[in-house]
Amino acid sequence: MSSDSMILTVANRLARHPPFDRLAPELLDRLARGIRIRYLEVDEVVFEEGDPAKPEFYVVVKGEVAVTQQLDGETVLVDVCDDGDIFGVRALLADRPYAARTQAKDDTLLYVLSKKALEELLRDEPRVARFFAADFAADLPAPRDRNRLEAVRDARRHERAGNTGDDVRRVDPVRDVLTCDPNTSIRQAASLMSGRNVGSILIVDEERRPIGIVTDSDLRSKVVGQGRDVSGLISEIMSSPVLTVDDQTTLSSLIATVMRKHLHHFAVTEDGTAETRVTGIVSEHDILKTQGSHPTVILSEMSRAKTRERLRALRDQAEELLRRYLEDEVGMGFLSNMISEINDTLIRRAILLSLEELAERGMEPPVSFCWLALGSEGREEQLLRTDQDNAILYADPGEDDGVAERFFLELGKLVVDILVEAGFERCPGDIMASNPKWNQPLASWKRCFSGWINEPENIAVMHTNIFFDFRPVYGDNALAAELKGHIFERIKIDRSFLGFFAKNATRNPPPLSFFRNMMIERGGEHRDAFDIKARAMMPLADAARVLVYDLGIDIYGSTAERWQRIGETHEKLARLSGEAGMAYEILMRVRALEGLTRGDSGRYVHIKELNKLERQTLKNTFSVVKDVQLMLTSRYRTDFIR
Repeated sequence: MSSDSMILTVANRLARHPPFDRLAPELLDRLARGIRIRYLEVDEVVFEEGDPAKPEFYVVVKGEVAVTQQLDGETVLVDVCDDGDIFGVRALLADRPYAARTQAKDDTLLYVLSKKALEELLRDEPRVARFFAADFAADLPAPRDRNRLEAVRDARRHERAGNTGDDVRRVDPVRDVLTCDPNTSIRQAASLMSGRNVGSILIVDEERRPIGIVTDSDLRSKVVGQGRDVSGLISEIMSSPVLTVDDQTTLSSLIATVMRKHLHHFAVTEDGTAETRVTGIVSEHDILKTQGSHPTVILSEMSRAKTRERLRALRDQAEELLRRYLEDEVGMGFLSNMISEINDTLIRRAILLSLEELAERGMEPPVSFCWLALGSEGREEQLLRTDQDNAILYADPGEDDGVAERFFLELGKLVVDILVEAGFERCPGDIMASNPKWNQPLASWKRCFSGWINEPENIAVMHTNIFFDFRPVYGDNALAAELKGHIFERIKIDRSFLGFFAKNATRNPPPLSFFRNMMIERGGEHRDAFDIKARAMMPLADAARVLVYDLGIDIYGSTAERWQRIGETHEKLARLSGEAGMAYEILMRVRALEGLTRGDSGRYVHIKELNKLERQTLKNTFSVVKDVQLMLTSRYRTDFIR
């Protein structure tokens, strides 16, 4: 193809369809120059089922291509590709035979793109990589094929980083950083800070490697507050070690660290470690200037909020921030961490406000306790304010005439009320800390879990979906750790429970019907909408839960993080785990956008209102759900469990 006008025509036609509609003009032009045009007559075959994969894939420009398979000796139509549809990608990437026959239904025009062109797209354009990512996941190449596998992993990393908007921006560090050696006196260091009008000083060794930091806050709390002699050494009050980064660290990474570790200064070094020379410093103030506004502002305000109304307003701000980040395609890993930290901070503040109110009534906690987040919040996945699931676990009180029971039930009611006012609905099943049934001492909780494991009836298995995802949010984490250890021990003793656990995870069928249409609601208020929670997300979350308890993986983490650990722990599940984690984060994004658009939980996705790219991206995740359920059925022989 040499004619510039022909190349322009090809580029314009490609640009009408996803994912090519997102390409920059220069990349689209480069792609168009490498395209081969193929015309098909009626009934002409592109490839047969079982044929070896060709080093190319196809885009339908005009006409229709029927996709058929041989099932039980019959030819069955499984799909029809029309304008803009892409086919032949899975076999190409997996380097395996075609799984179906493709044949023109009428006169058809195809654009034929090379394997090299696809690999370049995956490498150079993350948005295209995200479009294909879940489809790749269904048929990933074997580990021996490192180039293709790394291309998909690169796409995964780009998806996590967002690769657009605020998420990948970098903060310009202060290069003229103030430093001193560890033998400098506190008085001298304070004088240097005052002279330069800066709020921190880095303590470095003789090779200018960072070993500590002192801030204005340290001078107030450790020197003035403690009446310390200012002639003492600065090294006596420094915070060490210093968190180090390099000058390529992204804004989102810095924000996530500030949220998680509550640190406000980063030493910039030559290679990002404490083993090389300091080249600059980044403060939270620098991050604020770059971002304009960011989650740490909300967190800071939330931790100081005095009223329920203020907590509600700050959580509203967080939702607007989430909306903006989703529109900017910021990575889901960062977003789920961000919202979880905000939710946790809100819960902690609600607990502290409630404890203050109880203290004013002369009531103090009689024993240590731990507030547990359950369900999606327990998995750090509650991006939107859906209904709350929570519980209180407290130390065994001994003979106290019900003092502990009354105190913690009152605490549970107060906190639940604050969360309701902050926008979190009450649980319709009353699984909240305000319910005496879910506000118990450690011994009672152990009996609950033992009962569910020993007698996994329907109601018990239903509870496992919520309670086995518990996570400590406030209080004595050792109580939660002891309860988690008890669960692992009981499962070791009665492994038959895992079969019922797995059966529960396969109760929802794969979300595509035989003709690859999404299973939608046929009646009621959600008519013609797709239940993304029940049909796609729950099967993946349920399966991950089964496997982490089976494999003894002791983490409090999201479904994606669980799949990552499963893959690291069990080599034979590594490939499927990577696919499942990727698919789950895609589904989380779709649900969050739907919920923000409609002002609800996002559970029911209105398919007709999605564009072609969104529909295809959603469909691409469903084969992973099917593969996960097949794995569970085989591994736990669920077909034999009634």
